[in-house]
Amino acid sequence: MDRILRFTSFLPVIVLCSACGTSVTSPDSPAALMLGEWSYAAPSRSSESPTLNTGLHVVVTIDSVGDRRFWGRITLWFAGDVGIAPSGFGRITGRIDEHNGVTLEIPRASSTVMVVGDLAGDVLTVRDCQSGAEHESGPFARGTAFERVTTR
Repeated sequence: MDRILRFTSFLPVIVLCSACGTSVTSPDSPAALMLGEWSYAAPSRSSESPTLNTGLHVVVTIDSVGDRRFWGRITLWFAGDVGIAPSGFGRITGRIDEHNGVTLEIPRASSTVMVVGDLAGDVLTVRDCQSGAEHESGPFARGTAFERVTTR
């Protein structure tokens, strides 16, 4: 009985902490437009012979939103025939502005990739992509797109 009383005395604290967290999935939030799984595949190059190096393939899952901010994770990252485990990336953060402009930050062990793009329905078109503190060109080419493959 003592255990039950101790647990119930912490229950309001648990509920309060849960309500204050950033993992909100309100459908009324402007960032809810980003919920779901987004796939990026580098444009294929025409080649006469088959090759293992098929370009960059990335899957991003956005699983929580709050107002204009959203959070997610990398679920797939393959460059050619070499993959990087999802654990090699930190938690993705992003925001959406009032004109559906999107900024997405993908932290990696070596640097952070910053993607800036425009959202139109289920397509996020890359406007700019930079990597690292020196703002070098990132892995996603201008004009290419992430496409939503599933919604939450």
